[in-house]
Amino acid sequence: MTEDLVLQRVKAIVMRIAGPARAPERVGEDTGLGEDGLWLDSLDLFEVILACEEEFGVRLDVDADTLAVALRTVRGLADLIGATPRTGPAPLTP
Repeated sequence: MTEDLVLQRVKAIVMRIAGPARAPERVGEDTGLGEDGLWLDSLDLFEVILACEEEFGVRLDVDADTLAVALRTVRGLADLIGATPRTGPAPLTP
């Protein structure tokens, strides 16, 4: 799976969980997931992690500091997913 496809799919998951009320007019790969962007709280971020694990067949079993850095932006999360070995079946491409 290409980096661009991972990034697009992560962005779609984040946008779905954030909902239209919290999404800025333009969401890009460097849009923040917290107060500096989409205003996702800890419960929202947990939902994003679970959705990404299911979508990509990965388990984001990393230390808290690594996860905190990855959850700063859409790109950070996509990069972490791209670097994580698959634990489940290969995801279907759209």
